[in-house]
Amino acid sequence: MSLGHESRTKWILLAALAVSAVQVYATCNGPDAMVAKLRAQPSNDNAIMLGGWYAEHKQFDCAVDVFRSAIKSDPKSAQLHYLEGLALVGAGHTREALPLLRESARLDPQVVKPHLLLAYVYDRSGQHTDAEDQWKRALAIDPHSTPALEGLTAELVGRQDFKGVIVLLKSAHLSDQLAIYLSQAFGELNYLDQANTVLAEAMKSSPNSVPLASAMTVVLIKQHRYQEAINMLQHTVQQNPGNTDAELQLFRVLVLTNHINAARPIGPKLLDRRPHDSEVLYLNGIVDRAVGDNAQAKVVLEQAVAIDPNFFNSRYNLGMVLVFLKEWPEAKQQLEKAIKLGAPQPQVHFELAKALRGLGENDRAQQEMQQYQQLKKIEEANLEASTSSTQGDADLAAGKIPEAIAHYREAVQGAPDNASYKYQLSIALHQAGDTEGERAQLEQAVKLNPQLAGAQNELGYVLTRNGDPTAATEHFRMAVQAAPAWVEAWINLAAVLAESSHFAEAREAVATALRLDPANEQAHKLSDRLGQDPAAQQAHP
Repeated sequence: MSLGHESRTKWILLAALAVSAVQVYATCNGPDAMVAKLRAQPSNDNAIMLGGWYAEHKQFDCAVDVFRSAIKSDPKSAQLHYLEGLALVGAGHTREALPLLRESARLDPQVVKPHLLLAYVYDRSGQHTDAEDQWKRALAIDPHSTPALEGLTAELVGRQDFKGVIVLLKSAHLSDQLAIYLSQAFGELNYLDQANTVLAEAMKSSPNSVPLASAMTVVLIKQHRYQEAINMLQHTVQQNPGNTDAELQLFRVLVLTNHINAARPIGPKLLDRRPHDSEVLYLNGIVDRAVGDNAQAKVVLEQAVAIDPNFFNSRYNLGMVLVFLKEWPEAKQQLEKAIKLGAPQPQVHFELAKALRGLGENDRAQQEMQQYQQLKKIEEANLEASTSSTQGDADLAAGKIPEAIAHYREAVQGAPDNASYKYQLSIALHQAGDTEGERAQLEQAVKLNPQLAGAQNELGYVLTRNGDPTAATEHFRMAVQAAPAWVEAWINLAAVLAESSHFAEAREAVATALRLDPANEQAHKLSDRLGQDPAAQQAHP
């Protein structure tokens, strides 16, 4: 039997995935009429009706018993295996559910739900490779499945395969969550205009969405469009009265962009609603410190540190307050802990130097001042490099290639260890026809960051054009390792392998490309060529 009864069972998947507290009944309290009907007519339909009622009322163990009994009568029912597995998930017995869900998928391989639930269970148990495989199987059945797209995209984001996210979602119908994932991928690769465009389009359909507004805030802040971010969040708060998440996002942006007067009336309201939220306490502490109320700032920041002792910013701000209050030992302790936790701000060393001088530790204070000065120079250079990179992006988009190259060179000079800036420069040099310069920047970029998939792929291109397929193969391999869902990179790898007469590996690579994108015309053409007599094959990336 296939998995039918959509109207009856649709809720079951939602119930299992959303359940937050498992409630198991000691006895089964089903409707007498349903119980009697199943006893009189022990059919699959009657079992599904009663088992579904039990699951709907969170009597999951009772649902399991009903479905399990029905399977004894119909062991080849994919639907019953799925529903028993689903009830076990609802009851919190996910390990027991796995064999049933696998069997359901085996019995009826063209039904998407078992794969979705298997992926969910694997993901929750930390088996991300297995989860990713099940999301892909679900998409092979239904390429437009939003849950499968969201699940697979989440896996790609989790391992920072942002190129893979872009490839996966390039032609998908985007839910709000998918739009957020895609914008994040563009943002992480520094394609901020594209990230903005994706979210702006999504917000046309969901103009008052708090998650979309929050994601757009991140993009606008990265673009240094602070007032636009504030204006948008103020509108979102107005359209979502009482939504604490929206208010917290506005409060956060106002505080971190130093709009303290606008933030002041919001902080206490949020603190009343979330008195044990470490971030709300931390942000209120910054406001209190900014307006000179260091005693109150100390109180709330100490509470923030107690709740989340590993958040370096709370300790850093508490340390600054303690320096102002001349509580030197306590200030030293907090600032040293902030540095140990990874606080990147140069100012933390400056404040620690103050505390050390207060304690008479002048030699150490001098060392911290030197560290502060070094980090300050690096920070200023990184800021200038970021500005130059942004200007380079604008020049490149406008077709001003020489200007883009000049700005990217400034970025590379200011931040020589930043692989992304070297990759950006290589793109501009490619457009200028400077192949040697392009190759030099790509080689430096992948040396700094071997996981930079775009640079690995482009370097493979350059080496192929220069007649070095062996070296090109290694870089295409690195590209697909860094971005396993990047179809273009798999095709390039397949083509260069075929050129080197490694036909078996080439077929595997192009088969992977087709699994990822079954409609890819280039992959189909290459696959057809690889199906011919190897002696007659001529493949080019």
